[in-house]
Amino acid sequence: MADVRAVVFDFGGVLITPVTEKVAVLAEHHGTSMHELLAVLLGPRESGDDHPWHRCERGEIAVADIQGLLAPYAEAAGLQLCGDELDALMEPTYRVLDEVLERVDALRAAGYRTALLTNTFAEFREQMDRDVGFHRFDVVVESFAVRARKPEPAIYELTARMLGVAHDEIVYLDDFDQNLEPAVALGWQVVHVTGPEQTLAELDRLAPLAR
Repeated sequence: MADVRAVVFDFGGVLITPVTEKVAVLAEHHGTSMHELLAVLLGPRESGDDHPWHRCERGEIAVADIQGLLAPYAEAAGLQLCGDELDALMEPTYRVLDEVLERVDALRAAGYRTALLTNTFAEFREQMDRDVGFHRFDVVVESFAVRARKPEPAIYELTARMLGVAHDEIVYLDDFDQNLEPAVALGWQVVHVTGPEQTLAELDRLAPLAR
């Protein structure tokens, strides 16, 4: 196994609390499961389809367009949406995980290359920068800007090229397991994030500060 030279972080669920927490609240209101509503609002695990959330993450439509395009997906799942689900998801009520951000800084100071690899919307960029500070990353790869989203392989290949390291020299952290699969296929080491304590423990193991 090659020595790790770069650490790549997802945004939601890794640097901030996960969006699934908000979906779970909405699911309880709708009387359905979190996983079923997640598929309706955020689309299927696979990518490359026409779901509006995926299209917005690829920069094809605006956030304001998503809610009005969800009806067929809700109908197929037997759900009646209220019309304010996207507003609830976009509310900045999450918590920034400062302990993980501190580790990003420490890794960079120790000589690792750092990157942010995120599926996100153009409208959310300014908020993200305020919350986590893009300055602490050597590379920032945003799905809307590169017209590709995880788990599409192209966005991982682009990230490695921008970092200037080999695939097997990368550790990648994400809370959605489907986003880890293409990274594994390329040879990246991965962490399926379940919380900040586990994140830091895995980084201690895979990208120690003392080398």
